Amino acid sequence: MDKKQKWAPGLQGVLLILLSHMTTGLEVPLDLPQPPTITLQSPKDFIFDPRENIVIHCEAKGNPHPSFSWTRNGTNFDVEKDSKVLMKRGSGTLVIDISGEKAEAYEGTYQCTASNEHGKALSNNIVIRQSRSPLWSKERNEQIVVKKGLSLLLPCRPPAGLPPPVIFWMDNNFHKLPMDKRVSQALNGDLYFSNVLPEDTRSDYICYARFPHTQTIQQKQPISVRVFT
Repeated sequence: MDKKQKWAPGLQGVLLILLSHMTTGLEVPLDLPQPPTITLQSPKDFIFDPRENIVIHCEAKGNPHPSFSWTRNGTNFDVEKDSKVLMKRGSGTLVIDISGEKAEAYEGTYQCTASNEHGKALSNNIVIRQSRSPLWSKERNEQIVVKKGLSLLLPCRPPAGLPPPVIFWMDNNFHKLPMDKRVSQALNGDLYFSNVLPEDTRSDYICYARFPHTQTIQQKQPISVRVFT
């Protein structure tokens, strides 16, 4: 009995190592049938700027590639019957042209469904509301070109609010931009690089402002940065 108790943990460890090698060596065939999986969707609480088109993201993967449909306020939303609404090809992402329209007509709760012959996947309920907070001033951001090793400041300049908005930087996929000793956010919300590197090159530096009083979030136009050596 003593011998078993002594060697059993070691044998268990060897088996775990062997199993890990076996599983890491397995590859899933690319043509394996797969039900849909949502890979990108808009945030659950989406506040849009009434001066711009509404873009509601819905992307999914699967094999075969899924088809997409939408509901609005719990009923079928027939995209093809609304000339102001476009669904991107091969995607469920909606682009709603609200120019000349009453923006509040498109407020509501939206949900995307991705389907193929193996199943369905649902996005979150996405509540679309028009911004009723101070709006960001419209501006066109030219690409910033900077040499490797120099410092860089990306301005945020959010609209004033009472209390002041909470500032954070994200990319197009709503991932927070990493901060460290080299990249930091100033007290006024500006993004500061002590020395830029080639991997800082990207086209989607986006400053977001969350207004606590109205529980709304607004975003600045994306800033594009290219670092050259």
